[in-house]
Amino acid sequence: MKPQGRILSTVSLIHAVNDGSIAVISILFPIFKELFNLSYTQVGIITGGGLFITLVGQLVLGRLADGKNVNSFLLTGVLLTSLSLMLLSFSTGFLSLICLIFFLRFATSFFHPIGIGWISRTYKKGRLDWAMGIQSGSADLGAFLAILTTLSITELTHWTVPLYGWACICIMGLLVSLILTHHLDKDLVFVPKETHRHSFKEMATDAYHRMKAIRLLIPAFMISGASWGIIITYFPLLLTAQTTLSLPVIGFLVALWAGVGSITSLSYGRIRTFINRKKLLLTAYILIGILSVFLALFTHLLILILLMILLGIAVFLTYPALFSFVSEVTDESVEGWTFGLTFTFQTGGGTILLFLGGVLSDLYGIWMPFVLLGLLSLLFSFVLLINYRKPFAEKKP
Repeated sequence: MKPQGRILSTVSLIHAVNDGSIAVISILFPIFKELFNLSYTQVGIITGGGLFITLVGQLVLGRLADGKNVNSFLLTGVLLTSLSLMLLSFSTGFLSLICLIFFLRFATSFFHPIGIGWISRTYKKGRLDWAMGIQSGSADLGAFLAILTTLSITELTHWTVPLYGWACICIMGLLVSLILTHHLDKDLVFVPKETHRHSFKEMATDAYHRMKAIRLLIPAFMISGASWGIIITYFPLLLTAQTTLSLPVIGFLVALWAGVGSITSLSYGRIRTFINRKKLLLTAYILIGILSVFLALFTHLLILILLMILLGIAVFLTYPALFSFVSEVTDESVEGWTFGLTFTFQTGGGTILLFLGGVLSDLYGIWMPFVLLGLLSLLFSFVLLINYRKPFAEKKP
């Protein structure tokens, strides 16, 4: 296998393990809510707080990784993820659950700025959209498998069994990744970095200019991040509260969303040959807005199946498209730092909306997170439409 293929295979495998591990926890919240007597606000605190840990972790680790062995960073994250999943099985209540999920979120924060940055550097000169689609689709596939099996396994055995299973999958992914990357040339793993040490003021100024260059996409990252968190966390809780569907059926519906999303992401490179990124993003956010509101209104199984299929297409198309926009305007020496900044907004949006979703669910009903997500997405679609003729991302001045 060529070095480029080894890098793409490694990053895709780690992304699948990373997002699968997160999905296992997210889909278990109906179990956690009943087992530990959680309120929706507490669910929002755990999920939103976990994303805040990810936000800080991605920003710091993305900065630290520039100029260092990015593969070592990624493998360290996988090892810590495996450990955190094992420890989560010892949760006894709200406090232990929140602490251990925060540890998991720190462990999984190693991947996104570093892994996406590695793909960006490797494929910047050719097949960028294709590579971004492959690694993103692999993550969706990992999440799909986790969501599809977790609730069914839990109903047949115990809620800790999926945690042990994915802890083992992490270790297997770690070993395979070591084999794939063992003989990579140093210049493919290390990226030259400026030796000049920057002050906090200089870093803040640099961050401001980098974000100014992609300012139109910042709300997009926030909405896409919130879409994942709200659907995978609150949709199972919505169905548990408002329908008589069994846990395996609920797991199937969420898995359908992730599975369609995986196929969509893997096909992103081909889709891009028929539709430009601007039109793709605009269409996706309009669909997310409309379909999210529909989730709050309809509970019939056939309608839910249709909505989840369409949402899988809409939500998961946005990730590789956004990564590709940012990659095209980012210098190779600051990939980790730049993607760390963009993921700060992605996880920041999820943090705020997941927390608000929990509070509003306690106040008005579990349907509120979906109305909130839908209205924000429709509002952003209008902003994109107004600015359609302008570049969505520019080189840092």
